[in-house]
Amino acid sequence: MAFLLIKFLIFLFLFTTECISKEIIYVKSTQFTTKPKSSINATSIDKTTKWFDDKPSANNDDEVEIGFYLPNNYGLSFRKSHLHGIHEGEATKQVCILGRCSYVGAGIVTGNSTTDKISYDIDSIQIIVDKSYKPFNEITFKPRIGINVLDTMLNYSGTGQNVDESQIVPLPFTGFLAEYKINTDYTLYFDTNYFKFSQSNVSVHYYDTSIGLNRKINKYMKFYLGYKNYDFGISNKDGKSNISFNIVQKTPLLGIKLTY
Repeated sequence: MAFLLIKFLIFLFLFTTECISKEIIYVKSTQFTTKPKSSINATSIDKTTKWFDDKPSANNDDEVEIGFYLPNNYGLSFRKSHLHGIHEGEATKQVCILGRCSYVGAGIVTGNSTTDKISYDIDSIQIIVDKSYKPFNEITFKPRIGINVLDTMLNYSGTGQNVDESQIVPLPFTGFLAEYKINTDYTLYFDTNYFKFSQSNVSVHYYDTSIGLNRKINKYMKFYLGYKNYDFGISNKDGKSNISFNIVQKTPLLGIKLTY
């Protein structure tokens, strides 16, 4: 790991020496004011078992981005955020008595009254490469490609069980950043990333879009005000069950960007 870091630093040095008098690196911190909404749906194919998502909650408070300005109008950036969620509910089984059927808590069926709980932690690291174009003096357009590396930890507890699972999921994406310079101090921006994949039994989608206004405070600092729409979902239909997991966050945002 240390050797790779040294190689990366040498790479940055070689490619930024030609523009040493210009901006080289920036750090951007963004705060969100509204919590995400998370949902889990799970039903067996034969409809005899079902998860009731009674009390879902999730948190995603901020995002940090570090970027490098490279020669020939290229850019390299890293975005990091953390999602944490807890779902308190119950896995139920269908029970039929005298021709009438209803879902009964699995804890009652198994003799364990413990409340079921599903919790997760998702560390998201986006690695982004872009190239800047200026079709007009007031407009900057940056198409991009990247990969979103999701480091996930899932825990399920209830009915006498406690299961932990971890997985690293890389999701490629495309997107762009568009900026319109209103005057020397104010700029409108639109920032979006997109990925969607679907097979016969698995579907994954990922949208991350923000729009807003930034104000130049001085040569090194910008202040951001805007709105973010984030949507991440996975569904899996195997031979035994249909399971879907979705996180949506629509929130105002505040941010600050420091450039060196």
